[in-house]
Order: sequence, then C-alpha cells, then structure tokens
Amino acid sequence: MQHPDIDYKERYEQAEQTIGQLKHELAILKKMIFGSRHEKFVSAEASSQQLSLDIASEEVHANKVTSAQRISYTRIKVNTESAPHPGRNKLPDHLRREEIIIEPDNVPSGSKRIGQLETEVLEYKAAELYVKKYIRYKYLTPESNGTASSNIITASLPGMPLPKCIAGPGLLSQMIIDKYIDHLPLHRQMQRLDRAGVKLPYSTLTDWVGAAANLITPLYDALVSHVFSSNYIQCDESPMPVLDKDKKGKTHRGYFWAYQDSINKLVIFDYQEGRNKEGPTKMLGDYKGTIQTATRYMTRLPKVRE
Repeated sequence: MQHPDIDYKERYEQAEQTIGQLKHELAILKKMIFGSRHEKFVSAEASSQQLSLDIASEEVHANKVTSAQRISYTRIKVNTESAPHPGRNKLPDHLRREEIIIEPDNVPSGSKRIGQLETEVLEYKAAELYVKKYIRYKYLTPESNGTASSNIITASLPGMPLPKCIAGPGLLSQMIIDKYIDHLPLHRQMQRLDRAGVKLPYSTLTDWVGAAANLITPLYDALVSHVFSSNYIQCDESPMPVLDKDKKGKTHRGYFWAYQDSINKLVIFDYQEGRNKEGPTKMLGDYKGTIQTATRYMTRLPKVRE
C-alpha cells in the first residue's frame, strides 16, 4: 500500500541518477587498474603540465570534420573447411586384373541392372618355383628300302646359361637381382628355397652366382673401356667389413674402389682385400687423364702426378 505523502517517481529518478554516477566512477576505476598504458587515467594536474602546441584555437576548430561520408564494405567469408581428400592413386593399367563378380542376395524377379560399383585392391602372388621339363622324342629313321636302320635322330636342347646346371635363366636372374639390387644375402635365399621344399647347399648357390657373373664379363670389360676413355675421372675407396669364411664370426677390412666417369654418368666398382697399390695400378693401367680423388693416397701410385 503506497503512502500518499511519498513521491515515488522522484525517488526513482534520484536512484537512477545515483546508479548512473556510480557506474561512471566504476568505469574510471577499472580503466585506471586494468586498462592498457595509453588508456590509464591521467589526472588534471598531470594534464596541465603537458606542453601546448603553438596553434590558435581558431585553427583547431577549422580542422573539425564538417561532413560525414558513408563507407560500405563487403564481408568475405573464409572457407575454413578442409579440402576434400583427392582419393587413392590409380593402380597401374599394365597390372593383370582378376575380376570377382559379387551379386546381391535374393534379387527379385524382374529387377533391372542399372550399373555397377568397382573397387580395386592391390594383391600379391608369391613367386613360384616350378620344374620346366624338356621332352625330346627320339626317332629311328628307316632305310631306303623301308626297313629299320640304326640311325637315331632327336632334337637339340635349347641353349642354357650354365651347361649341365639345374638352374634355369629365370632362377639365376632372380638370385642376382635379390642379392645385388635388393641386398638379400645368399644364405637367406637358401632359407627361402628350403621353405619351398628345395634344399640346396650354400656352396651351390655361390657357384651359380659366380658362373653367372662370368657370363657378363664382356659387358664389364666394355664398361671399363668406356670409363677410362674419358679424360677426367673421379676415384675413391671405401672400407667395409667382410665376413671371413675361414674364421667364423670374424670379419676383415676390404675395400671397394670406385671409378666414375662423371661426364657420361658411368661408374665401375673394383673390390680389393687390401689398400695396397696393386688394385688401382692394375685398373688404371696406362690411363692418361685427370683423376680427382678425396685422398692423397693416389699420388703415391706410379705414373700418378699431383
């Protein structure tokens, strides 16, 4: 129940005025405490001590903005969504495709096929060891009078890389690639053959690889001739531990000598058991040209001048 002698409207307006004043003072205090350095409160005394510019007030008033210009802008929304995945790389076309047709279960009668979905999966089939059996029929030729004779004819075997060897060219090639390209030692290749049920002595594998290397000696000789026909080669040796078959678990230090024709991008490697001069002397022979090397050891070789 309102009292008739109290002016509630006047009290409300006074309260509103007091609240506004308090809010203003609170804002000033917050700016003094939390504001950045250039926003902090500056007292009237400090303000009066500032230097004044020698500019007439009339000039200041003349520089006041007398008109406002409306500026409009267009807000561009930046797409923050990640780019879609480009998808899998296409599998090479030269690979053999094995198609597997999968039909849905319980296709209603009268259904019409409208398309297909294709999914490609890269698979691997393990290498296969097999026996190639050559069968050569023998024939006994007849005499001119139609009677049987003692003359027997048969076809010749096709040429083999290693005569009287059970290893075919495909197996020899794979052994060399595994050893010298993929760095799979012969004893591991022997274990792989053993898992396939083919037991071969380690010495047999080394004999096969050595005999196959002899077959390509003409190619190696041609490479050596091309490299040393250049008037500028680079040469260096690299040490490496080599297993010693006479001392189980022991190694000795061997050396790979590399000779590179950097102009034609050709390189040859020569293995030596030691670092003596016989190896590079034999390789260089009567070479006449410039040799670049990272070691002064080459200058101690005969016919080599620094």
